[in-house]
Amino acid sequence: MKKSISHSVIGLFFAGLCSTTHAVEFKSTNADFINQAATFGVTQDNWDDAANAAATFPNAYQFTSHMQIVPTIKSWKQEWNYAPINLLELSASDLDGEHRLEVLLRDRLKNHSMVVLNRGKLVHQHFFNGYDLNQTHLQMSVTKSFTAMLAAISVAEGKLDMSQPIVSYLPELIDSGFEDATVQEVADMRSGIGVKFTQGKLWDDRMTEAQDWNGDSKYPNMRSIMDYAKLLDNHRPIGKVYDYLDINTELLGKVVEKVQGKPLAAVFAEKLWHKIDAENPARWMANRNGEVVASGGLNITTRDLARIGQVIVNGGKNFAGEQVLPVAFIESLIQGNDKVRHAWRQGKEFKLAKGWYQDQFRVLHIANGKGETYKVLAMVGIHGQILALDLESQTVIAMNSGFGDMEPPRMALMVFKQIIPAILDAMPVTGADVD
Repeated sequence: MKKSISHSVIGLFFAGLCSTTHAVEFKSTNADFINQAATFGVTQDNWDDAANAAATFPNAYQFTSHMQIVPTIKSWKQEWNYAPINLLELSASDLDGEHRLEVLLRDRLKNHSMVVLNRGKLVHQHFFNGYDLNQTHLQMSVTKSFTAMLAAISVAEGKLDMSQPIVSYLPELIDSGFEDATVQEVADMRSGIGVKFTQGKLWDDRMTEAQDWNGDSKYPNMRSIMDYAKLLDNHRPIGKVYDYLDINTELLGKVVEKVQGKPLAAVFAEKLWHKIDAENPARWMANRNGEVVASGGLNITTRDLARIGQVIVNGGKNFAGEQVLPVAFIESLIQGNDKVRHAWRQGKEFKLAKGWYQDQFRVLHIANGKGETYKVLAMVGIHGQILALDLESQTVIAMNSGFGDMEPPRMALMVFKQIIPAILDAMPVTGADVD
């Protein structure tokens, strides 16, 4: 069975490559880079340790195999108009009082870069930590939202019904803990599945071994993400509780591959990357079979992250006016529903803000300290990867960081309760122009 799964994956992978005319290319691990990193004590086994994040996240894809997705050159390619606002001079609070955002971002949150757009104009960008505007960065769980966008496109194309049981698309999951969950419940992290995290981590090492996240899998029976998924069982009522687990996203990606008939990286290239006027190649970390890490392996620049944010706040349309993302998908995210609101209240993130988690996005109600509340649509990854969107003011805040802890409450409170409200407060009122 293991052999047939591997051949199936590889066949799908190469068929997808042919269909995208070499826009997607499989790249093996970079032995030279790995040897160089080892002289500084960083190896394939520990590259993702929190202490190494500041140096490794800009180079994460070099520690694993990956799919390189090149951008296309469009005749309608358009640069952002520049309308600068000095956001780093704004202030916000930390535990010892107020400080400039430059201090809070660069020195305390280990921010590497930030790009802010307002109504289609570039109002701010900065690059710390040896960065420049062409440097890609590991997005970690921001990747999840990209996988969900590909699912939403599949729905709009009539290829996917999110209300159907996931086993109707992935029959390999019959007799697993996912058997009675719908695709939508999986996408909303309401599958009820149970996972025991490896000590000191926010994931199960058996899953990352199947993904070759830390080099070739040490388990001979763990060579595909499906090998891992079939081992899992339920531990919560299906549909009732928001429980954030990477395997849900991995299976959502497998559903997209099934209905589209090609690898996820090829779907990403065709349906998103080649339609948003991306400036640089994307590099999506993968295992030896070419299976990308749908829950956390995408490496892109902060400017290109901001570009997908601009598509969302623009009602799903790119610069050329082409509908890239379904309007119904964006509207559904912003509106939420009773099921996701109830599930959010049962989860630990309810302490951070009121809101919900739906289709691999968070919607957070964030107060600014002046009696006003912003409804922020957020894509979030550990160590400080953020795409925060305020659709009302059409503001896009894209940032990448290497904070030295995986999921500290202080980082979340600083970003969402202090920095993001300060930036949104500084945006021009409707119809105002920035000189």
